[in-house]
Amino acid sequence: MSTSAALPSALSLPSGPGLLALVERVIALVTRERMTAQERAFIEQMRELGGTFGAYVLEAEDRDDLITRIDAVVGDPRFYVAQQNIRGGDAFGGLPELVGEFEEIVAEDEIPDAMVQALGPASTPFLRDLHRNLSETFRCLVHLMETMPPDAEAPPAVETFVDLNGDGDPLAFISAPDVPIPVAEALLASMRLNALFLALVALLFKQGAAEPWLKLAISELLASSSKQWLALTAAMSGAEVPVDLLPMDERLDLTGLEQHSKAVQSAYARFNMAAERSGEPVFPSSS
Repeated sequence: MSTSAALPSALSLPSGPGLLALVERVIALVTRERMTAQERAFIEQMRELGGTFGAYVLEAEDRDDLITRIDAVVGDPRFYVAQQNIRGGDAFGGLPELVGEFEEIVAEDEIPDAMVQALGPASTPFLRDLHRNLSETFRCLVHLMETMPPDAEAPPAVETFVDLNGDGDPLAFISAPDVPIPVAEALLASMRLNALFLALVALLFKQGAAEPWLKLAISELLASSSKQWLALTAAMSGAEVPVDLLPMDERLDLTGLEQHSKAVQSAYARFNMAAERSGEPVFPSSS
């Protein structure tokens, strides 16, 4: 998997911004007195996702256990199958509208009350950062799609990046030698957002409880993970992002990273070839 091949595939993942839009739709619907049959079906699907994956995350006993549980969720191919079943359709069709919705939230500085109630008042600054990061991420994705050549192929389906058949590891890219570590970290952060949002769904539906430390930890991870995802989408799209939102030292140089990755692979290959020619073991016995 080359970096250039992996990055477009990441766009087709059920990534954080889209799932947050679904979470906010849940918040809007559950406050209504009446819902259509389709809306009720959607709520039940989200409730099932929250109960299956989000409630598991909420069982964390400490911060290390929280990360372990999040990564167990995003490492489960069934997690992506479940999301594809609920989302479906064109991953990019609604991006312009979502950009407007998030920009309105950021401009008015009005974080949905249900989110603050679910995660506690201490979550407010982190939720504010989350919405700012994802608003900018949406904008970067729209910029990327608008600047793609007319005859360019659409980003490949999620199956090209995450194994949905249970035959492999959805997180295999983490150890792939041709995916630079900062890129892998950003991709993992975007995937972690999904598990975090479903923990929020579980709280909204009261499918689990969370002590203050856990609510704060979830809030902090939402903010930090969304910034890593923004860094990657900004690098992929070439869009201008405000420095106060994404400092220069937190940005990704994809070209430089790929060149470094290739240099490391080449050096490793030369080392192995030299070892084979010498006939000596690569790791001599200490005995």
